[in-house]
Amino acid sequence: MRKSLIIIIIMLFFQLYGCSHDMNRREIDEINLIHVMGIDYKEGEYVLTAIYSSSQGADPEKGSEGDEEVSEGRGSTPFEAFQNLKLKNKKSVSIANTGYFLIGEDAAKKNIEKCIDFLSRDETVKMESLIFVTQGSEASYFISEGIEKGQIVHEDLEAVEQKQQELVTRNDNTLVNILNEIENITTGVIIPYLKAEENSFLLGGYAVFDNLSLVDYLDLDTSAGINIIKNIIRAYPIYLDDDVALSLSYSKSRIKSELDNEQVKVVIHVDFETMVKEVNVNEDIFRNEALNNITEMQNDYIINIMKKATNYSTSSGRDILQIARLVQNQHTKKWSEIEGEWDNMISDIQYEFDVKSKVTKSFILGVGSGGFE
Repeated sequence: MRKSLIIIIIMLFFQLYGCSHDMNRREIDEINLIHVMGIDYKEGEYVLTAIYSSSQGADPEKGSEGDEEVSEGRGSTPFEAFQNLKLKNKKSVSIANTGYFLIGEDAAKKNIEKCIDFLSRDETVKMESLIFVTQGSEASYFISEGIEKGQIVHEDLEAVEQKQQELVTRNDNTLVNILNEIENITTGVIIPYLKAEENSFLLGGYAVFDNLSLVDYLDLDTSAGINIIKNIIRAYPIYLDDDVALSLSYSKSRIKSELDNEQVKVVIHVDFETMVKEVNVNEDIFRNEALNNITEMQNDYIINIMKKATNYSTSSGRDILQIARLVQNQHTKKWSEIEGEWDNMISDIQYEFDVKSKVTKSFILGVGSGGFE
C-alpha cells in the first residue's frame, strides 16, 4: 500500500512538472487574451478570427470599451490556423479566457468535430466556454460587421448569454457538453445559433447537426419544445386566442420510455405554472369556468409546442431529444439488441403527452380581479 502511494506521488510530480514546463510563464501585459474566437471554413482552408484587448487592465477577461482588436489566422486545419494566428501577433496569444467560440455556417456544415477538437486539447481552454453557430454567415463577417457598427462584440455576447440564462435553467452549449454529445454517436447534436440584427446579436433557436455536420435550423417554438421536454425551460410566453397572454414561470418534465420488441413509446409528463401578463377582455378570467377554459387552452398550447419538436424528430429521423440515451438508461439489457437499428427506429417512435397546469393570479394595481374595471 505504501509502495503504491509513493508511485502515485511520483507520477503526480512528473505530471505537474510537465505542465509547468510546457506553460509559457509571461506577464499579463505580454499576452493577448482572446475574448471571442470565430472559426470559419472558406476557399479550402480554415480561418480563425480572434478578438482581444489591446490594453490589458485589472480585469483582462472583460477588456474595456473601444479597445478591441482583431487578428486572423489561416491553415489547412483549425490547429494550423491557430498557429498561424499566433505567428502574426507580436505578443503571445492565449484562449485561457476565451468565453465565446463562434462557428461560421460553412465550417459547421463541413464538420463540427474538426472545429473544436483542437480546442479540447488545449490545456488552458475554459471548458465552460459557450459555442454558437452564426446563421447564414461566416463568423469573421459576423465579428467584423459588429465592430464596424460600433459594437463591443464580447459585451454583446455576454448580453446574449444573460438572455439565454433567462430562458433556460442551464446552458447546454458549453464546450465540455458539446464534446460529450459528439462522443455519443446515437445522440443528435444541437447548438444555439445567432442572427445578426442592427447593432445587436439575436439568439435564435437550435442549429441541428447530422453526422456532426450542420443540416438545419429550428425556429424558436420548436427549440422551446425541446427545452420543455429536456426539463430546462425557465420562461416562455403563451399567447391565447382570447386576448390573454401568460408567461410560464415553473415547469417540471419527466420522461418515461416503453419498449415492446422494436417499438418505442415515450410518455412525456409536464407540470407547469403560468402567470397572467396581459388581459384584453372585459371579464373576470379568474372565475372558475373562465379559468378552467384558460388552463385547458394553455395545456394544448404547450402540447403543440412539444409536438413541433417530436414531429421534427420523427419526420427527419434525427434524435434531437436524446431519446437514445433515455432508452439506454431505462432499458439497459434490451438496448444492446436495438442499438444497431436505432437510426431506423427514430421515425417510428410514438409520443404521448400528459400535461397538467395551473394559472397563478398576477398582482395588478388599481384594477379588479381579472380584466379591466
